[in-house]
Amino acid sequence: MKKHKFLLSGFLIILVLAFLYRENLLALVNINEPTPVVTISFDNGKKIEIELYPHYAPNTVNNFLDLAETGFYEYTFISQVVPGYFVKMGDPIGNGYGFPGYNIKSECKYNHFDNNLSLTRGTVAMARRKDFNTEGSQFFILTEDAKYLNGQYSAFGRVIKGMEILDEFGTLELNSNYQPKKQIFITEISIDLNDYVKSSPIIYTGD
Repeated sequence: MKKHKFLLSGFLIILVLAFLYRENLLALVNINEPTPVVTISFDNGKKIEIELYPHYAPNTVNNFLDLAETGFYEYTFISQVVPGYFVKMGDPIGNGYGFPGYNIKSECKYNHFDNNLSLTRGTVAMARRKDFNTEGSQFFILTEDAKYLNGQYSAFGRVIKGMEILDEFGTLELNSNYQPKKQIFITEISIDLNDYVKSSPIIYTGD
């Protein structure tokens, strides 16, 4: 009887150790995945930091980094602020319709892409038109949880510093289209790749 209890105890210990090993291994893999960090500077002197997640939306991240590296985002506008919801930016025109001259595919579940990043406060996702595969340069940052949007937008990062700056944007004087009456624009995006190897973004051609 004692022998059976000993064997059972030993088996349970092995199971627990195997589980802990698996969890630690998975955690180690997640920790070791390269996550680029970008710092966005605005013309009011404020800055925010965003961690990018290529393992959720690789082409979206590559597109964002490519635009940032080429200076496209310099002097693009905050085109919409909905207090208690989101701040949208990256528009070269300022009216919500600007784009870089091309589109990329939507990397989200509703467009048959495995992206599990939840749209909660601080999440960064690409803005698009009504149809999928119409993303370009504009992106939005949630200032409140919006999990009901999960799977509908290409989420690709999260704010790690400066959420209070985005909350401040919600106090700006806005017009009827939720556009700041006094325009605010991005002056610079600096990049720390953190060993991430960037690829050229794949442009959507309609195929």
